[in-house]
Amino acid sequence: MTISLELLAKINALEDEKLKARVIGVLTGPGKRIASDEAIYESIVSDYMAAREHWDRRRVWKAEDAAAFAQYFQKESPEEYADFLWQEKEFNQIEARLAWSVRRLILKWMPGLDESDITGLFGKFRDHAKSDST
Repeated sequence: MTISLELLAKINALEDEKLKARVIGVLTGPGKRIASDEAIYESIVSDYMAAREHWDRRRVWKAEDAAAFAQYFQKESPEEYADFLWQEKEFNQIEARLAWSVRRLILKWMPGLDESDITGLFGKFRDHAKSDST
């Protein structure tokens, strides 16, 4: 199926090359479509923009944040803290039950975080735990 010149101009005006390739791939790919090319384009671009806005709003955690959380974690639950450090050092992974507990503790420490921010701090804390155990 061919793409109209007007829609092709919109696609070419996109700055993100991967987004352009995705739109063109969907529009020229096999399969029967129940939406217009314009509707498909709008859907892909709006989903991309929403994801981009969400990505731009996420927190950027610093080493100091991870260290502050480590102090809080150690004070609130010294046994789980020791277990976390041990699992990180010995296995380079954290058991699901403990990971869930740490995520809940992050939310208790800093209420109102969204899931991506919790995940970001969890990862930064794991990095902190690795560097702390060497």
